[in-house]
Amino acid sequence: MEMQQLETLLHPGQQYLPGRFLVQFQAKFSPAPSSTMGKKSNAKKTANRNVGPVKLLPQTRGELTAVVDEVFKRCTKVPPAVAPGAAQEWAEYLEIYALIEKIRNIEKDIQLPSFPRKEQVAPFMSWLEEKKIMVKGVEIAEFEEQGFGLQATEDLEQGQVVISVPCEAMLTEETARKSYLGSLIERDPILQHMGNVSLALHTLGEFVNPQSPWQPYLRILPSSYSTTLYFTPQQLQMLKGSPILEEAVKQFRNIARQYSYFYRILHSLPEAKSWPIKDYFTYNAYRWAVSTVMTRQNRIPCKGSSGQLALIPAWDMANHQQGIYSTDYDDEKNCSVCLAQRDFKAGDQFTIYYSQRPNTELFLHNGFVYRDNKNDSLAIKLGVSKGDQLHDEKVALLSSLGLPSAGSFMLIPGSHPISPGLLAFTRIFCMDKASLDKWKDDGEKAKGLLHEDCDVGTTVQDKTWSFLHTRVTLLARAYPTTLEDDETALPTSSGLEALIRSQLICEKIILRDSASYLSTYVAK
Repeated sequence: MEMQQLETLLHPGQQYLPGRFLVQFQAKFSPAPSSTMGKKSNAKKTANRNVGPVKLLPQTRGELTAVVDEVFKRCTKVPPAVAPGAAQEWAEYLEIYALIEKIRNIEKDIQLPSFPRKEQVAPFMSWLEEKKIMVKGVEIAEFEEQGFGLQATEDLEQGQVVISVPCEAMLTEETARKSYLGSLIERDPILQHMGNVSLALHTLGEFVNPQSPWQPYLRILPSSYSTTLYFTPQQLQMLKGSPILEEAVKQFRNIARQYSYFYRILHSLPEAKSWPIKDYFTYNAYRWAVSTVMTRQNRIPCKGSSGQLALIPAWDMANHQQGIYSTDYDDEKNCSVCLAQRDFKAGDQFTIYYSQRPNTELFLHNGFVYRDNKNDSLAIKLGVSKGDQLHDEKVALLSSLGLPSAGSFMLIPGSHPISPGLLAFTRIFCMDKASLDKWKDDGEKAKGLLHEDCDVGTTVQDKTWSFLHTRVTLLARAYPTTLEDDETALPTSSGLEALIRSQLICEKIILRDSASYLSTYVAK
């Protein structure tokens, strides 16, 4: 039996990256009220949300379209020649956020169907059997902050097959193309080149289609998520100093742009009039669909291509734990196969190892933080100035090591927190012409710059440690709260605040340990 390991998609050209599974520190969101008592309704009637979508009054629809057009204009404007500063980007974010809030208020009567998750477990398990999805030795259970997950019902041995999901049962890019959205996907450039966006629209389109064969699966999904798309400006401001803040603002802007883009299409395309997704397409609905895909998608093999993105029912109920990869793809049977990554006792939570991702990625794209993450890191943005008289020589030496002349370099947990790439970049950054000449002509010798025990000379080494120590100290001071502040506040925090503080603690521990490590060299 030929096996291929599943891989998560890391596509730098796309604006939200994949992840999968249920989230830890899941914020406890209450479903939006079905009644509009005490508030003016924008709808023709207040209907049972599980019967059909509410129709907006023509005048209200016109007001909504005008605001959507304004969002689209602001999110697609030509970027200035000089990149805007952080203050300007934040001001633009607040303007777009205010418009989105106006849109959400106008759309408040249009709500997605709501299904209590506990009541969906039995129908979902029956559906799994119908779709020939094999689940052995585990069942769905709730785990406090982690929400739903899988629990072992019997002792499981490492390597034992626990879940097997045929491709036919998955929601994929291929099933999206075969759905009623297929004609749009075929000709829309965004949907053609961004499989995750296509899958998000497909997921929403199937969720609001009562005849969808995936209804039992979609109804058991969370009704909301703890991705940064659900954050308020006040919650985002708690991330001041963190590299996540800039990425979260970009992510919000990109999803606002996608929402306004597809709103305009769905309300102008003649064939869309009969599509179930049209009248349910709101910002809240698209945010839910994007978060569903962002936290659960994975790439599976696909003949004739590099693979396709998919949502894998049952398997995506497993939560994360540090360990080993234990999911493969059986090409012969055309199904994913999940093995026990270690021995589990009956009653244990059954977990899988998602991938080698730092907490910044887990936070942004999965909505949780893993405190014991051995793959954690914290990015430092560095670059060789074009005004540097030795710019070309430094760039050439960096290039010989496969390093960029500008980008993000990592601090990592552990006793040696300076990653090889960060160490080599800083050494080259601090070199004078004589030092550069010494290293530039011998590629094999230059590789030594990646190692801490490499002799680069006292002057360069002292400059390297001093530069890094100063940079780490400044990064730590950029946060409005200290590590002690966050550790003290965490036990009494909940929901998104707990999630944010957990991430900040992980970042500040890396900075603290890095500063301590570097101080031993600076003091010499």
